[in-house]
Amino acid sequence: MIKLEVEFKSGDGGFSANPLHYLQLNRTDKVAVYQRCNNGKILDHEVFRIKILPKGTQIFKTITEDDQEKYPGSSQFGLNAWSTKDKDRAMQIYKELCHESMNNVIDQPEEHSVKVELVTPVKEFTTKEFAEENKIDYQEAVLWIKDAIAKGSVKFLRTEKRSTRGKPSKIYCKIA
Repeated sequence: MIKLEVEFKSGDGGFSANPLHYLQLNRTDKVAVYQRCNNGKILDHEVFRIKILPKGTQIFKTITEDDQEKYPGSSQFGLNAWSTKDKDRAMQIYKELCHESMNNVIDQPEEHSVKVELVTPVKEFTTKEFAEENKIDYQEAVLWIKDAIAKGSVKFLRTEKRSTRGKPSKIYCKIA
């Protein structure tokens, strides 16, 4: 398992003219809180549920060689991640999320955990459309579609250029 770094810089991999500095203040296996600084000045604190990318996940042109913890992207804020300037408020959110994860472990053992059912569109769809409809991030949608194809509940139809920019989109459909 590749863990989140305790301290790192962002912005072009830390090589931008003015990168942000991240410092882990606290964490469990499920929840973390980081302080973000710019030029030594504290900007805010980010608290989030830790997501894990499974081994073999493709990120851009590389494939993960081990399970890997993932810092949340901007689409996760408000869902699984929160930002606040107030450190006390950040620690309060952290404690609430820790308590929530403890209750989930006690109340629902992993082998009996409730899985959220994702809705497969009846019409043709792209990965982006699937992610937006189910309110999940793009990477989760990619993994779900890949699994659904393997199970035979979704099939790839074609690629189609849906905008003037970027690569053609892969079009999928639900198998009845």
